[in-house]
Amino acid sequence: MNYKYISVILIVAVTGISLFLPGCGKKGPPVPPRQIVLPAANDLMSVLEDDRVILTWTVPENKEKKGPFITGFVVYKAKNPVQKNDCKNCPVKYEAVAEITAGSKGKDGKVKYTGQLEKGFRYFFKVTAFSEGTASGSRDSNIVEFIY
Repeated sequence: MNYKYISVILIVAVTGISLFLPGCGKKGPPVPPRQIVLPAANDLMSVLEDDRVILTWTVPENKEKKGPFITGFVVYKAKNPVQKNDCKNCPVKYEAVAEITAGSKGKDGKVKYTGQLEKGFRYFFKVTAFSEGTASGSRDSNIVEFIY
């Protein structure tokens, strides 16, 4: 027999066998690794003093002991002019106004943010928690809304 003929038969046989061998792993689309979602602040409160707002909230406890810990918060603000025809279903456009570390708690154990206000606007505030080294943050806190 010819060596060329044997090598062609060998290549075809190896290719044919490899097509019928099962692959490794589970078949299906790739799934990202499970990420632990940080707990959201749910006790956001506001106090108006002169032309300022003071927001306070507590750092929520992470129920998963081995998960990431909250290292800070982002405060978001939206303001819309007060009009006669307020749009109840219109989307609210928030912008980040401050980043506060979780370790900056006051004597009462709450995190605090103070911001300036302008008259004639409806204000919306919310906060989200974040953790250094993770890409995901928490869900939004409760929303504080008032007219100044």
